[in-house]
Amino acid sequence: MKSNEIRKKFAEFFESKGHQKHASSSLVPHNDPTLLFANAGMNQFKDYFTGAANPENRRAVTIQKCVRAGGKHNDLENVGFTARHHTYFEMLGNFSFGDYFKKEAISFAWELLTKEFGISKDKLLVTVHHSDQEAADIWHEQEGVPRDRIFFLGDKDNFWEMGEVGPCGPCSEIFYDHGPENADPNADTSELILNDEQRYVEIWNLVFMQYEKFYNDKGEIERKPLPKPSVDTGAGLERVAAALQGKYNNFDTDGFAPIMAKIEKLSGKKYLSDDITTNYMRVVADHARSTSMLLSDGVIPSNEGRGYVLRRIIRRAVVHLDYLGVKETSLFKLADVVFKTLGDEYPEIWANKEFVEKYLKSEEDSFRKTLNSGMKLLDKEVESLKTSKKDMLDGKTAFDLYDTHGFPLDLTELILTKQGLKVDHAGFDKHMEEQKERSKGAGKFAAGEDESKEFYKVLEEHGETGFLGYDTLVAEGKLLAKGTLGGKVALVFDQTPFYAESGGQAGDKGIAGDVEILDTKKPVGGLHVHLCEKADSLKVGETYKLKVDERTRNLSARNHTATHLLQAALVQTLGNHVKQSGSYVGADRLRFDFTHPEGLKASELKKVEQLVNQQIQKAVGVHPEEMTKDEAMEKGATALFGEKYGDTVRVVDVPGFSTELCGGTHVHNTNDIGVFKIVSEASLSAGIRRIEAVTSEGAIAYTDSKLETLGSVESLMSAKGELLVNKLEQLLKDLNSKNKEIKSLKEQIQSAKSKDLFTNVEELSNGTSFKIIEADESADIRKLGDLFMDKFPKGVAVITSPKGDKTAVLLKTFKGNKDFNCSIISKEVFNALEGRGGGKPDMAQGSIPTNKASELASLIRERI
Repeated sequence: MKSNEIRKKFAEFFESKGHQKHASSSLVPHNDPTLLFANAGMNQFKDYFTGAANPENRRAVTIQKCVRAGGKHNDLENVGFTARHHTYFEMLGNFSFGDYFKKEAISFAWELLTKEFGISKDKLLVTVHHSDQEAADIWHEQEGVPRDRIFFLGDKDNFWEMGEVGPCGPCSEIFYDHGPENADPNADTSELILNDEQRYVEIWNLVFMQYEKFYNDKGEIERKPLPKPSVDTGAGLERVAAALQGKYNNFDTDGFAPIMAKIEKLSGKKYLSDDITTNYMRVVADHARSTSMLLSDGVIPSNEGRGYVLRRIIRRAVVHLDYLGVKETSLFKLADVVFKTLGDEYPEIWANKEFVEKYLKSEEDSFRKTLNSGMKLLDKEVESLKTSKKDMLDGKTAFDLYDTHGFPLDLTELILTKQGLKVDHAGFDKHMEEQKERSKGAGKFAAGEDESKEFYKVLEEHGETGFLGYDTLVAEGKLLAKGTLGGKVALVFDQTPFYAESGGQAGDKGIAGDVEILDTKKPVGGLHVHLCEKADSLKVGETYKLKVDERTRNLSARNHTATHLLQAALVQTLGNHVKQSGSYVGADRLRFDFTHPEGLKASELKKVEQLVNQQIQKAVGVHPEEMTKDEAMEKGATALFGEKYGDTVRVVDVPGFSTELCGGTHVHNTNDIGVFKIVSEASLSAGIRRIEAVTSEGAIAYTDSKLETLGSVESLMSAKGELLVNKLEQLLKDLNSKNKEIKSLKEQIQSAKSKDLFTNVEELSNGTSFKIIEADESADIRKLGDLFMDKFPKGVAVITSPKGDKTAVLLKTFKGNKDFNCSIISKEVFNALEGRGGGKPDMAQGSIPTNKASELASLIRERI
């Protein structure tokens, strides 16, 4: 049975049992700071299990995309070298939110596996928690599983907890027997046959949430039965596919076969030809899936958090491609086949294909520039270790590989493991003290106290706030509750015309009764919370007139529609890889963050601005419409990365130009925007650009400010228009001429001084001319370096110049010098002398404490 058929049968089976199918959530968890990535099917239903929200249907089924590659759940090191570890995998799950419990859950699982999937009952074994006799009896009496195929295990294997407190309960796992030919001869099965984890593989876990852990009055943890027990299950698609396709190794199933075929074509090697090639291809195949899917969900390679985990996986894939003999940038070529294997279940990924390929290519290109030099350094160190009969790489070299060549520590370990060597972790950590450990951000996803919890009760009791603001700015609302949020008094009405901050748009201001509303937010669900300084005059249960500030609302609406036009214009100008990565829409301005690997040219900015203003001048009607999510996707609506949408969505359409999912407020006609002007474009982070712009009154104010500045310059220069430009050009020309004269005089002086500096040059045994030059504090050490290389083309110069308590240092040599790498040596020396700096193989520059300058010469000579 093929993977697509398994997905389809699983979903259809549970739909026939009254379950509602939910689309997979994003790999980037929505509003859950406790998770690095989605790693289980239950993640998106957390609020249902905790009781913070109520589902429309108490039965659900999902095919959830998951990643485990950082933080608590990290399978990265084992991937490709075991049969069942993956960074990206899919979890088939069925859920009961206080509806059915053990009997039904066990019945559903057994019926699906043995009847729908046709797995022989003789191939299946079951575990239960040692305290859960009830589940064991159900397996035996209801499903006929022999008692000797039911095993009782402890908390480690068969008890699930959401956290230190909260829902918890026993588990029941189903194991598949891969047969005695796959048995582990070293496994001790004297007490439990399932200890042979090579032969017996878990394929399904049923979690019975029947308790809640809580702190009692004494601060001790207690456990009590849940009033409505729930069920959370998970079956690994890759493991189920292996069982149904007669494969022992997950990587040999149909879900990987097309990817392996592509890797074979790229490398010229055959999958399964030998153990080394097989393992490396499995690493690349797995990493191609996880990197493509993470990028598709909007994760961008970076030096912290989720982005750093993605960068690590990309680099591991590139190294293994290199091992396979693939020396050209190639990882991006696997994205298409990955999408073909997964796109039926996750059709939204196709819209991001160009984006994914572009970023995979850019990231690999960047890493390959340092890969070769890093590998040469590592090879040299390995040779040295073997010569000296040592088995551990020192921490400083491991740090230099990380700092200079971009090798994460685990990557260095991976390469050394092939040679039977280890890394000095303590030494590495010592050299990381003054730097933020790049992977550290990935582990800091911990939940703090959420003051918005007080509003959950209001939401449970009264439901979501009725939003009237699309049609009116004035309405009456009954005050349901008062509270606090962010140090302000918070008011909740049954209905309101006030837009609550979301989707990047600022919340409305205005008046409620006689109270000034300063902002409106949405802390939980669809609850609109109105913030003010004081509200003593407003009483819960009374009805009040609510009036939105018309001017600020209209200005925000103009900026929001302009943001939609801006995104469409960027896509037209730059390509489909452009995706929104954040935004702000207020009354004063708009800000739009988007994915693009480089700065925009002036011509590109001009085109974007023209495209937006053309749509404004055309006076196109703006049409908001509610429809199903599927209908919106068919209409070509653009959705926001990582955003969670309900079954019914609001689509804002500017016909022929922009169609986006959006719950914000907008103008009725593009002409209402007036004019659009880009104020700035800059880099926000690696691969993310930011544009700030103004419209309407903001554009007028911006233009007035520029004209005022221009007027001041005209007055100062006593010239206007073209005469002003001519006068400024002449001034710049004169200034450049004077600067050239000054530079020439300095060079003559420097050249004269350098004659003395360049005497007594040492000739090394390899024919290299070497000199440590101590220049004065006014010296241009870069110019001195150039002068030295002009005189000694096969030379190495180390030039110092004191600047108070710091001494500037320049290392200079000729390109292609294999014996002296300025970049590597500068890192080593600067770190040793508590300085900093870096550069390229033929030139590096930095500074060290002046009181350490006397140690420089000996450290340099040690490395020649």
